[in-house]
Amino acid sequence: MLSRNSNRMVSLTDVDKEILEILRGGRATQSYIVDETGRSRQYVHNRLGILTAAGYLENIHRKTALYELVGDPLSDEENGG
Repeated sequence: MLSRNSNRMVSLTDVDKEILEILRGGRATQSYIVDETGRSRQYVHNRLGILTAAGYLENIHRKTALYELVGDPLSDEENGG
């Protein structure tokens, strides 16, 4: 699925969708997301960067890599958009 946010097209991977689902439950650190997805730290770091650049996430505390959802492309998908 391609999603548009901040005039940037992002092809969401299955892991992106897992990350977005985790963050739908509230803020989470990169370490927590790594644990929940079972993916490598580097892979999750890269995907978080892509999702942040697309405007879906915000790194609200760089020292702890705490992220929150600020734009939910999955809600558009669920609503047929």
